[in-house]
Amino acid sequence: MQEDEILKNMNKCSRCALCLQNCPIYQIKKDENNTARGLICKLLGYEKKNLTKKEIAKDLKICLNCSKCKENCPSKVNTTMIFAYKNAKFSPSKISQRIFLIVKLLPIKILYFLNIFKRTSKKNLIKSNVLYFKGCVVKAQHKTTYLDKIFSNANFLCCGIPYLIAGDIKNYKKAKKRNIELIKTASKVVFDCASCKKAVSEYEELNEAEKKKLAFFSDFLVDKKLKLKKNSKYVNKTVIFHKPCHMDKSDYKKIEMFLSSIKGISYKKQENSDLCCGFGGSYFVYHPLIALKIVLKKAASIKSAKADLILTACPSCTIGLRFGQIISFNFKKTLELRDFIENELVI
Repeated sequence: MQEDEILKNMNKCSRCALCLQNCPIYQIKKDENNTARGLICKLLGYEKKNLTKKEIAKDLKICLNCSKCKENCPSKVNTTMIFAYKNAKFSPSKISQRIFLIVKLLPIKILYFLNIFKRTSKKNLIKSNVLYFKGCVVKAQHKTTYLDKIFSNANFLCCGIPYLIAGDIKNYKKAKKRNIELIKTASKVVFDCASCKKAVSEYEELNEAEKKKLAFFSDFLVDKKLKLKKNSKYVNKTVIFHKPCHMDKSDYKKIEMFLSSIKGISYKKQENSDLCCGFGGSYFVYHPLIALKIVLKKAASIKSAKADLILTACPSCTIGLRFGQIISFNFKKTLELRDFIENELVI
């Protein structure tokens, strides 16, 4: 995003304050300096030389990059990309975030140590021009998912959003360039992580025709009438779905339709299903107290739903939800929708 485009977007803000009521950080801190409206006002103040970088940088870093302000903005201000680019400019990364990402994924590799020597083959399991965008966390689990068996695993690089948020523009551009090259060769690109799809859909270099190639795997589930395996432990159990912050509303509706159609379970629409899980990738590392309060709020919401199983479609959300249930003593199973389909349903 160029500076002139950033300024144009900021000037579209009508100061309506709808971002306040939808911002998970504002709900915790009650400080408008950390909201989209507050940050835009401060950034415009910087443009007029009324504020310094130092007076803004700290507040920019508190942004969770959940996109709720953008989704609910009547003026269609691209808030999250503005804040990500400005944060990268004001606080550029001093170390390669590729190294940091590898370090972050190590605990996940340890948790899935039984799969360490079961790496996904680098060769495509089938020849198809429908490509599977396999995210970093799923790769770290060293699992061959059923999506590898249906679509071609093109070994995309990281979607790039961890780099951009951390101010590592060099690696962000490198990942973006490689992923765009692969997208151009595909008829479709299938995602199973809402955050990855959101990040890729915001590549400025993609034209509208190329963006239409991007699909969530729920697109391929709508017409399926699947049922539970006879030996599944979730027969006649209540299931809810946590909507990741970065999931498109249309993808969420398709998933709800799919879950409602599964024979053998009782799908229950959770009230406030889109409450943030609080994990936010690295956010929990840098802002543990804020993240913990968001986690506890989500955990209380899940506990009140009285479900037997919680599903979601973002690996980071899965981790955040599991942590929330542990500290709230609500030991209910949380699974990736992809894993639930593979392990519990008759495909």
